[in-house]
Parts: sequence; structure tokens; C-alpha cells
Amino acid sequence: MKRTTGRARGGGPDGPWFRASVDRVGGSVTGVSARGELDLATAEAFGTVLAGLISTRRPNVVIDASELRFCDSEGLAVLELAGDLAETCGGLVTLVGVRPPVARVLRITGLDRRFLLPVPAAVPFARAG
Repeated sequence: MKRTTGRARGGGPDGPWFRASVDRVGGSVTGVSARGELDLATAEAFGTVLAGLISTRRPNVVIDASELRFCDSEGLAVLELAGDLAETCGGLVTLVGVRPPVARVLRITGLDRRFLLPVPAAVPFARAG
């Protein structure tokens, strides 16, 4: 199952863009791909997608961030809110395949300890990061 769930543009016709798609759903786990730039212009839409997925009986979300080029404070805030909601529902949000620039932001803010967790072997669609 692959379904595009959101796209946002900012900064003009050739400006930053972001796309999220639900790639796979299995049991209580949802796989999401994040591509582009997660920032002020795109974070709210991504947060809405994540909240919808988490609150509809899928509290565990694995985000493939291998094509996520940038994440600012708004993107981090959305991840934190999604993580809080997932924990309230008995799940987790995990990032896999994180590129060095985004990994650095997560490390500096301490959010690497929250989101860069080993993904259980039971999640066959998640790529190790």
C-alpha cells in the first residue's frame, strides 16, 4: 500500500518542498516516508498526517527519513508532538535512515535518544539507519 498523504511548498516555485507517504501498514505499525524539507512551511501538514495515523489505532510509526534533507525547529516540534501522542496511545515514533545533517540536529537537541531507536525485527519494512 502506498498512498501520498501530503505535500507542501514554500519559498517560491523552486523553493523547499516536502512529501510524506504512507508506505506500509502492518499490525499496529505504520511506515511513513518523509522526503524534502520539514520546516515552518511544511511541518503543520506533516503533524496532521502523523496525528491521524497515530490516533486511528496505529500508535507505532516508523518514519523513513533517508530522503529528508532538512529539519528545523518546527519539524522537531511536530516530531515531539507526534511522539507524545504515540506514547499516550501506547506506541512510539521512530526515525530510520536519517541523513547526517538531520541526525546532527537530533543529536544537538537530545532528540536522538527519543527517535533514533532500534527498530524491532518484527517490522520488516523498516530500513536500518
